[in-house]
Amino acid sequence: MPGHKKPLLFLKLAKQSKKSAAKEKLFVLDTNVLLHDPQCLYKFEENTLAIPVEVLEELDRKKSAPGELGFSARSVHRDLRTLFDRGEEAVPDALEGKGSAVLGRKLSTGGNLIVVIHEYLVNGDAKSAGMERLRATLSDLDKMDNRILASVIFLQEACPEYRVVLVTKDANMALKGIALGMEVQDYMNDKVNDVKTGGCKAIELSEADYARFIEEHGVDLEPGQTRHLFINEYVYVTSGDFREPARYRGDGQLEGLILGENMGIQIPKGIRINPLNDEQRMLMDALLDEDIKLITCCGKAGTGKTLVSMAMALYQTLGEENLYERVFITRPLVHIGKDTGALPGTLEEKMAPYIAPFYDNLEVLFSNRKVTKRDEAESAQAQLDKITSNRKRKKAMAKLAKQPTSHDKDDEENSGPRKPYQFLFDFGMMEVEAMTFMRGRSLSNTLFIIDEAQNLTPHEAKTVVSRMAEGSKVIMLGAPAQVDSMFLDTNSNGLVHTAKRLRGTEITAHLELVTGVRSELADLAADLL
Repeated sequence: MPGHKKPLLFLKLAKQSKKSAAKEKLFVLDTNVLLHDPQCLYKFEENTLAIPVEVLEELDRKKSAPGELGFSARSVHRDLRTLFDRGEEAVPDALEGKGSAVLGRKLSTGGNLIVVIHEYLVNGDAKSAGMERLRATLSDLDKMDNRILASVIFLQEACPEYRVVLVTKDANMALKGIALGMEVQDYMNDKVNDVKTGGCKAIELSEADYARFIEEHGVDLEPGQTRHLFINEYVYVTSGDFREPARYRGDGQLEGLILGENMGIQIPKGIRINPLNDEQRMLMDALLDEDIKLITCCGKAGTGKTLVSMAMALYQTLGEENLYERVFITRPLVHIGKDTGALPGTLEEKMAPYIAPFYDNLEVLFSNRKVTKRDEAESAQAQLDKITSNRKRKKAMAKLAKQPTSHDKDDEENSGPRKPYQFLFDFGMMEVEAMTFMRGRSLSNTLFIIDEAQNLTPHEAKTVVSRMAEGSKVIMLGAPAQVDSMFLDTNSNGLVHTAKRLRGTEITAHLELVTGVRSELADLAADLL
């Protein structure tokens, strides 16, 4: 409104905002940020980074942890040791000579890194308004989180020329920092904000172009119609009331799918699987394409992504072409609810509760297969052990599978019936692998299925994908809205991170399934609960 005067408080805040925006940033890193991404020191461009000495103490406690957590802690320690052994010294002028930042080095990014020893905690007589506020609200300074917050306060007061920002992935830590008047941010480097949601895009075609697409199984369009598409992106081509799924191949080319509307795939020694909707046809098209080496698929529970992926994996492994020698299946070992503790038995027995959904799907895919007696299976195994060629072993196995088998009730009572899919594990054509033991492996001619991939960190996803050697394919499945890992969310997990970073390359494809097919109840629960 003309002549309307803005409140004095608003003017002060606006002036303060402009002033802080002009300041050089100083980012204080929480422990969980370093554990989440050990390479984060090199992802803050030319800004100054600060690590409170308490963070080093927390990293030390984590260095012996099993799996990725311990590896990340050790990796950060090694990088810091190398940096301070060989790097060029650099300490902000505001802290020079105070003995508070005893370590400071230049980073290859152009920024600086300092390790902070909190002068206010060392010198208990030091007067500080910020520390008095901290002690009044969070009196227990023996807690590491509170001591890290104290370091932020120290840097704010000791370096007024800097805009001090606390970077943490701990929601509670962030809330305490905000309550104390600090500027707090999440670690944003692996955040993904523009992965498409809500299904596939639609491309409107003229009647002539649509007719040519149907007749020739593809159509070339003007660049303006496809400039918003990525290579291997699945879309719907429409014309009036007609609609057909297609894949964008680049340079304006839209291509029809491999499977027609009423076509299905017969799994060797298993059932015939037919896509229940166009989304599943798209997924099957990507899975059957040898040139696509990585598939990321997001979808709510009950869309059929795991069943379809396993079916196509077995078809390409057991089929006559033998595109792959084996199928690896795994999922992140993340608990929901109370932890049951250590599980006894072999690796397969320990992994069994986590991969029970895979077994459920195998029961469906081989529900038409007869159960063999245990002695017959052992005899077949002895014959196949003499064959060294993988392809010859598979052909011999296929012949043995076609031979009629008999059932002996007394034998079944003594040894128990075998699962209809057990032959896959007997012949090494399907393996269960724990994510913990993936580092250092190189898997060739393998089709790797990772279920619940939304519980992977971006670093873990990179570790797994980089294990794939020549002739292998990775299928990452998950629901980004169902993240169970503590410091991950919808936009920062390994599934969406991988999809975003590799989207648009010729050997990758990303799909999203939104139509539930499990049951009416499951679909209702996925949408409303």
